[in-house]
Amino acid sequence: MKRFHLFVFASSLSLLFHSCTTYVIPGALGVDVPYKQRPMVSDSVTSAINVSGGFASSESLGAEGKTNVGILSINRGHTLKDINFSYGLLGFTGKRMKSRVVEVDNQIPNFSKNLYGFGIHTSVGHHFTSKRGNTDYRIINWENTITREFGEYLNFRKQLYGNTLYKQVLVSKSEVLWVTGLSLEIIFHHRRNKDLKHAFKLFIGGAPDLSRTFDYAIKEPNFKQIDREFNSMYFQASYFFKYKNFNLSCQADFGRQASSISLGYTF
Repeated sequence: MKRFHLFVFASSLSLLFHSCTTYVIPGALGVDVPYKQRPMVSDSVTSAINVSGGFASSESLGAEGKTNVGILSINRGHTLKDINFSYGLLGFTGKRMKSRVVEVDNQIPNFSKNLYGFGIHTSVGHHFTSKRGNTDYRIINWENTITREFGEYLNFRKQLYGNTLYKQVLVSKSEVLWVTGLSLEIIFHHRRNKDLKHAFKLFIGGAPDLSRTFDYAIKEPNFKQIDREFNSMYFQASYFFKYKNFNLSCQADFGRQASSISLGYTF
């Protein structure tokens, strides 16, 4: 029993220590995976262009600050008999800000910095269609997004990078962010009205190179041994609604504590 109490005490101290560690991350993280619209097999066209604009917000666990940005995305989607793919561009602009009360020594002060950037996004996947022809099961899709960040917030991260005054703050100097992962989607239309469509999508991915961009080595020599790496995983759920040429997409990312909503038009 004494050993058990000692284990619980040691674990509590470890969690308390980890709670003091915060991360300064790229501004686009969590808001950079837009829904990629593609035609259904039953549509009269096999390719279409979709333009959408909306708002996204992200507040990652363990990270300093919150991102609020406006996003504009354009993509061209193609659907063939068994495969679908899309490619497009996105742009974003907004702010990364921290307004929490500083209660721990050696924590960075509150800030509000603008950021903007652009990127490319792609998707390719396999699907099959229901016997009635009104549902496409996009059973596996490989999605990628690459973004390039600019602005005050990027300069702010570069200034903080390697600053040993903030020993419990790990800073990423990344300018380019690559997010990749797999998604599962179902999209269907009403049997009597092909203009009315609904889709649900799950995406699981991450930023493979992100952990290498933090200033672990410059902090205390044993810092990396006592601290876990930043969790860069995405667990995203999306809903897509389309009526004729107009559409709405909503997303929630439980890994990044992010959400977004966009309105679009397809032509």
